[in-house]
Amino acid sequence: MLAAAGSKSQARGDFSEVESAGRIVTSIDRVHRCARNWDRFARIALNHALADVLCAGGIPIQIMLSFEFGIDVEAAERIECSIAFRRELASRSISLGKCHSSYSSGVTAVTIATLANAPHRPPPHPKSGRIYISRPLGAFKLHYLTEMGVEDFRALVGHVLEGERDEAFHDAPWAMVTDVSGHGLLGAASQAAEIHGLDLDFVLTNMNAIAPEVLSIPVDCLQNPASSFEVHLSGVHERAVMLATLRETAGPFLGFAENDGSDTRILPGIAIGRYRQGSGKVAVSWAE
Repeated sequence: MLAAAGSKSQARGDFSEVESAGRIVTSIDRVHRCARNWDRFARIALNHALADVLCAGGIPIQIMLSFEFGIDVEAAERIECSIAFRRELASRSISLGKCHSSYSSGVTAVTIATLANAPHRPPPHPKSGRIYISRPLGAFKLHYLTEMGVEDFRALVGHVLEGERDEAFHDAPWAMVTDVSGHGLLGAASQAAEIHGLDLDFVLTNMNAIAPEVLSIPVDCLQNPASSFEVHLSGVHERAVMLATLRETAGPFLGFAENDGSDTRILPGIAIGRYRQGSGKVAVSWAE
């Protein structure tokens, strides 16, 4: 029997412990400060970190934190940051395990290690079918533009990054689920293609951006260099390249739906491509 989230899970000085029987899935992420408000930063960072274990069907039971406080914070703000994360974890009934802090000459960042219970299930073996994305791309880019004072997009993206986490999407009968994070859509796709021996074909459109500003306002620091992917992008429409290489934090999920002989199933999200068994190739195109 799996332990309930938060049960028998606690910090004990220099170590933390968790009691559980069954399958445990783990993940670790590092997130740089991405919001002036500490509560908003905590929500976005935790949503980003928890995405990996959610893809494995896990229920988080403990989080361990390591803060690197940088030149952007005063001494009193360090306490505010720590309290914000504790408050957010308490609201989700997730135990806080070992917590550590240090200092750096850069921007504040937090490393988040996650432990989660998950039922035993066979490893995914996707063969062929459609690829769905849980929501359009670019929410974090609009959040960044808001934080930089370019334009206020909080009403459009706040609930996506800070609260709503595609719960209904995970209830669908996917053959496999992965998340779009710092490596962008192309990074998530390339990893899935390599691990599972798949060929992926994405067809992107304007509708795959959460708002027109995602495609019309350039932010170079949020674009992964196209050269970092072993994907042929020369000749691909610049908008498709922009969306495919855009970095996300607390980004959407990709669901791989096996083809059962008909495409009449109603699945959540937006269909953006197809997959089939192959040699790990990823192709991206654009449709007006």
